[in-house]
Amino acid sequence: MPPPSPDVGPDDLVPALQALEQRIARIEEHLGLAGSIPIPDQQKPSMAALRAGAGAVPVLGRMLLGLAGAYVLRAITDAHTVPREAGVFTAILYAMLWLVWAARIPAAQRVETSLYSLTSALVLAPLIWEASIRLRVLAPWTSAAVLFGFTVLGLIISWRKNLMIVATTATFTGVLMSSALLIGTSNVVPFLSVLLAIAAAVEVSACFEHWLNERWLTAAAANLAVLLATYLVTNANGLPATYAPIPWGALLASQMALVAIYFSSTLIRTFLRGHSLNVFEIAQLALAFSIAIWGGLRLGGHPGITGSMAIVALGSAGAFYWLAFVERGRNFVIYATYGFLLSIVGTLIALSYPASAAVWSIFAVACLAASRLGLSWYAVLYLLSACVASGAFNEATQSILGGADTHVALVPVLGAAVAALACYLLALRSVPNRVLRAVLSGLAFWFLAGTATAVLTTGYHQLFGALAPHAYCATVRTGVLAGGAVFLAFAILVWHRAELVPLIFVAMGLGGYRLVLIDLRQDEKPALVLSLLIYGAALMFLPRLLQLGRASGT
Repeated sequence: MPPPSPDVGPDDLVPALQALEQRIARIEEHLGLAGSIPIPDQQKPSMAALRAGAGAVPVLGRMLLGLAGAYVLRAITDAHTVPREAGVFTAILYAMLWLVWAARIPAAQRVETSLYSLTSALVLAPLIWEASIRLRVLAPWTSAAVLFGFTVLGLIISWRKNLMIVATTATFTGVLMSSALLIGTSNVVPFLSVLLAIAAAVEVSACFEHWLNERWLTAAAANLAVLLATYLVTNANGLPATYAPIPWGALLASQMALVAIYFSSTLIRTFLRGHSLNVFEIAQLALAFSIAIWGGLRLGGHPGITGSMAIVALGSAGAFYWLAFVERGRNFVIYATYGFLLSIVGTLIALSYPASAAVWSIFAVACLAASRLGLSWYAVLYLLSACVASGAFNEATQSILGGADTHVALVPVLGAAVAALACYLLALRSVPNRVLRAVLSGLAFWFLAGTATAVLTTGYHQLFGALAPHAYCATVRTGVLAGGAVFLAFAILVWHRAELVPLIFVAMGLGGYRLVLIDLRQDEKPALVLSLLIYGAALMFLPRLLQLGRASGT
């Protein structure tokens, strides 16, 4: 067999190997060695593997030639053979051509697509850095525009064949170089803007089911960029002298853009496209709103910022509640939760604690009036938030369980009692869930008992004077708990309210706690005797009333 010609290419190696294998087989057959040394199937050379290995070599060679071409362009530019601007833009077009070439390769040839995409990134990334930092040929806004164009080009040309590697390479290059230049140039606004623009481009693609995995990368970069810009502007030492000015208007616009991008994409994907909220969207919505509202409040020294943040929070809360009413299942719960949290935040930004508590009480009533079971639980959350913010919960607790000489602010406790009672009555009309009605009845009982003790103890001192013995105030508190338990038993018997049964045991348990740990320690023995009589009478009547309630089928 004549020696192979030096012009033989990689595609001619496979036929040559097959001819050599046949010739060796004939020699073994002539010598009687055929089949004496069996070759396992897994050790036999695969023709497909040989073809792939032979084809990867020229691809790698073309990649190296591509990188060499980039160095040639740099050498020409450094030698001033062409103007620097022309050399830089030629090199940018050269990098983009490699990206286009990668997208034109058949989708099955993944190795070749990956190497050509990598070549494009390896040409563009150092070029942009050097042209922006060392040569200063590209202004910051121009560099940002080039990176955005490169990223969008990668997303567009990879769309038809769904070439994930091309889109990922372009996006990663755009995000990485934008983040690096944001720090390297000390000019935040251009590269903050391009990071938000890239995030928006990826979200638009996600709305059409493309590049969903890239959302984490672009969202993280956008979040961190907005956080960094906010910190640089609002930290105690002010913006470092080396950084270009960051107008507060541009910073506020970036914070709002972060919310707008992810709120819009989530709205489109869930409401218009019919998808369920995924982990990314749940987490990113929370981060976007947190960063925007926190950052806006950090700029609170500027006129109108605080009011704008309240409007954003409350307006978004209204939008989320609207979405909750048109969605079902998991989306409903998440949207309603966002509506609740943003309404709490927006109200706190706009109003004081007492005023916020009054608004939340109204929200609680509204949620129950909406006659939807899911929102009924948010009514409980609003009511609890109102009671904590106004101090009513603490005041009611002190009124019921405090010492003999405890003084209580009546107004917040009375307001909480009215709100809780209204919520419970609405729940009786529209909410079949017995657990929820039990919770609301417990809150109503607690604040009504707190109001009753505050009114009775205040009336006692007004009637008998400020120096009247405080021991009888302790008796009043114990009597309210015992009397409340008896009233609950009558309500169960008359109105057949089974959810009130646990409250009887709670009230009597707290009454026993007061009797043992507070009333027995009072010096006024008549007051102690009166406490024992009231509590003992309640213990006598309650079993009979409960037995009658069970007999009536409650």
